[in-house]
Amino acid sequence: MRKAALVAGLIAGLSPRLAAPHETLTTTVLFDREIVRILNRHCVMCHAENGPSFPLATYEQTWLARRRIHAETISRHMPPWAAVAGYGEFANANNLTLRETQFIVSWVEGLGPRNSGTVFTNTAEAGAPFKEIRARADFGRWPLGPPDLTRPLPPNAIEPHQPDQVKRVVINSGLTADRPLRAVEFLPGDRRVVCAAFFTVQETGQWIGSWTPWYGYLSFPQGSAYKLPAGAHIAAEVHYRSAKERVTDQSTLGLFFGAGPAPAPVLQVVLESKPARVKFRAETKLAAATQVFALRPEFPPGIKTIEVAARKPDGSTQVLLFAKDIPVDWPTPYILRNPAALPKGTELSVTAYGSPVRLTILAR
Repeated sequence: MRKAALVAGLIAGLSPRLAAPHETLTTTVLFDREIVRILNRHCVMCHAENGPSFPLATYEQTWLARRRIHAETISRHMPPWAAVAGYGEFANANNLTLRETQFIVSWVEGLGPRNSGTVFTNTAEAGAPFKEIRARADFGRWPLGPPDLTRPLPPNAIEPHQPDQVKRVVINSGLTADRPLRAVEFLPGDRRVVCAAFFTVQETGQWIGSWTPWYGYLSFPQGSAYKLPAGAHIAAEVHYRSAKERVTDQSTLGLFFGAGPAPAPVLQVVLESKPARVKFRAETKLAAATQVFALRPEFPPGIKTIEVAARKPDGSTQVLLFAKDIPVDWPTPYILRNPAALPKGTELSVTAYGSPVRLTILAR
């Protein structure tokens, strides 16, 4: 009897419980409506079955993790996005809006209802079959459509219980003639361990693409392209999470080429902050009118904040990026929603606190 009572108690503690008679719902926020949309937009690309973190696809999974979700949301630790709102607009932004944050807090503190007809049970509306609402991620497809050229990466073996690591491999493009590159995509072989990837042309050092779980490609602005040389080799820098078991990842790189009139060339500017005690800064002056469309900061541990600013010849300053509370274990580029048009003579600068930073800027 004592053993049966103990088992029953454990089950009750681990399962979504029914609201006690004296408890009253204090929210109109529902999992099947507001919360599942937030999961689809920001979370399930990592929090999925066979993903890098615990799954948050179903109501039960989300309800059991509700306190952890609440704490991570309030602390701005998750989702991993460091850019402060109001300083630049980014196509790959993954931050929660104030309204989404309020929805999560209200749902957790309001007893986490599933839908308007039920609280914690799977009871269906009268006369209707129960239909589960769950968050879903569309893995295994190319967001931009089939690439013009695909290249498999050499397999990488990730041993169990090792620290996070970065592995670099080189891929032969196989091109026999120069081609105008307009976009780069990436399909990870095993999403349980891949958390980011960056691609550069080995012969020139040009950054051409990136991947994060929430934004799987880099597409250059319309009318722009990078001239990928014949015989070029592409260096892939793949960031891996630790694994519970041995994993062999073989990912795939996809390249998209332009056609038609000669496109505007894609250029690169690299700033490396100078040594200092606390404040690290680097700057350069633009020799021609330029449109900046992507930023890739590389952070060592200890970074606190970073600001990328453009001081124009008329004395005005445009902040392209301001980031703080930076999760260095989730590296990401910052892809501007609309290119920033900067006149000739503009001074581009990067200022970091806590540690030096290397900033790569793509422009046309």
